[in-house]
Amino acid sequence: MKDRFVVKRYRNIVMIALMTFVYTIAAGLLYGLYLDEMLLFFSLDLIFLVLLVYLLERSRMQGKIFGNRQTDYKRIWIGFFFAALIMLAGFFLPEFLKPALISAVLLAGFCPRELALSIGIFFDVILCLISGGNIQELALYCLMTLFGCMLAYAVKDRKTQLRYGVIFLCLSAMLPELFYYMTYREIKSSLFFYGMGEGLLLALFLLFFYQKLCKEKQTEISDKLDDILDSAYPLSKELFIFSKADYRHARRVSETAEKCALLVDADAKVCAAAGFYYRIGVLEIGSMVENGVKFAQRECFPEAVIRIISEYNGEKELPSSVESAIVHMVDGLMKKLEVLREQTGSSEWNQDMVIYQTLNDFSAKGLYDQSGLSMNMFLKIREYLVKEEALL
Repeated sequence: MKDRFVVKRYRNIVMIALMTFVYTIAAGLLYGLYLDEMLLFFSLDLIFLVLLVYLLERSRMQGKIFGNRQTDYKRIWIGFFFAALIMLAGFFLPEFLKPALISAVLLAGFCPRELALSIGIFFDVILCLISGGNIQELALYCLMTLFGCMLAYAVKDRKTQLRYGVIFLCLSAMLPELFYYMTYREIKSSLFFYGMGEGLLLALFLLFFYQKLCKEKQTEISDKLDDILDSAYPLSKELFIFSKADYRHARRVSETAEKCALLVDADAKVCAAAGFYYRIGVLEIGSMVENGVKFAQRECFPEAVIRIISEYNGEKELPSSVESAIVHMVDGLMKKLEVLREQTGSSEWNQDMVIYQTLNDFSAKGLYDQSGLSMNMFLKIREYLVKEEALL
């Protein structure tokens, strides 16, 4: 499928860019930078943003961002925003006590590892350059960012959270003291206690918030499917306003496809979402397939749903997955039954025979040969649809 320009995606990129400049400007104002110095830091920001956008797009196209090529980057923007705020707060803290570790763990909860590490190190570099930090201080923050990203991805359940919370507490307390001694050849006991405080905050964050954050990150596609299936979703409301008949058809296809998917252990949520938006291209004049794909990509639907919409009715491509085959079967059958009902009335034709004949015709034409739909699956779905009383 052709990758399209998506407003939602690039709007979040713009928000990330604006926050980058805000981070630099705020830090520059705190430390009284001159205009020429600010312009130099803006140049660094631009170089960073170009590389970050490249990394974002590359990761997205490879499905590395939460497993979804169609992500709109909203979650990454949220993580970027809060991490930047935390690092800005660090400008008010003494040297060797900037919250690089907390920022890194937070980023890891919102972003893939390489993105979290890249963003975290950029924050560290800008912070040290503007605040006049020495090489030891920069090394400390970069190491904290590295350790934070590494350990954050090792936290998997509540049994390990306490263990890693203790590790973070030790890192926060010991590393600043170690690097301070490396720089000044003296011990500053207050660093240890400040570090303990930061470590306790991080441990509390791990215990009460981090796991929830990670679960939300891993279920982004599932969350998106829930959102688009909600009757309050803008595109759903647009279809309802456009045609109540098309809306009712979409709801019936969605609900029936979901039940059929459960019968054969297919992805029920994908079937439900794709079934509802299978004919969304009707909203505009032109090709049903191209219009449907355009709407789905604009809304950053999960790739599996967009693929099914692109295979609408087998017009340009045959169904390539079990889920696509199920949606095709249900939608085609619904259209046939709706036409017969309008033309002849409900008592002048045998619904069971129509279902058998329609589905057998689909199968005989080889429409599902590339989908992975087995004959056993086909028969289960066919029998269910014959017995289903709520098709119309």
